[in-house]
Amino acid sequence: MARSILGLAVLLGVVPLAGCAKTTVSSLAIASAPIRQSAPTSLAIVVTVAPELGADDNAVSAAHRLQEALLASYRKAGLQVSIASPAAPVLSSAVVRVEIRRADPGSRLERMLIGFGAGRSALQTETRLELAGGSNVAMGFSTTTKSGRKPGLVLPGVVAAGTGKLIGLALGGGTGLLAEAGGGLDRSVKRAANTIVSQTRNFYRSAGWPWPAGSSAARRN
Repeated sequence: MARSILGLAVLLGVVPLAGCAKTTVSSLAIASAPIRQSAPTSLAIVVTVAPELGADDNAVSAAHRLQEALLASYRKAGLQVSIASPAAPVLSSAVVRVEIRRADPGSRLERMLIGFGAGRSALQTETRLELAGGSNVAMGFSTTTKSGRKPGLVLPGVVAAGTGKLIGLALGGGTGLLAEAGGGLDRSVKRAANTIVSQTRNFYRSAGWPWPAGSSAARRN
């Protein structure tokens, strides 16, 4: 029976599952005053959620995961970095403050079955780089990361014409496909972290500061 259902799905329009996420940077602003100080010797990370998202479990979880991802990415780049509390004084020579503005995990089932943007996850952040002794933000920008628009397992017409058995087949026999469909905001968090580190690297270079050579972030971007 399962074989006949699978055959029906192929005839009606099964396409290979593919996943892709895109991160965009907007509202990029860099302080106009020339930077005369030397490169920061230490970097602190502060990740928070927007006040209106304080009770949103998805946003709180994404903030925690983004904090850990940033810590790992900056360390992999060769920088001395630590986690700082939003309420505590920052003792590092620079601080990266990231605020989660949106954290929507979307629908994993819709991404897996339909694709083409259905069930997309979305993560929006606002980042500020502050230097010790500076009165203004040295750099600020926003990032938006969304899961891809590529086809899912079944074309939209099949979902309308399909049955619960077809969906059950996808869930019961396609756990590998479900994994490829992405786990909510996990990939978005990683991509956002890579983008924030990449923008930090660009700022270092614009200020004439050395950036650790051969880092993974430098090779990817």
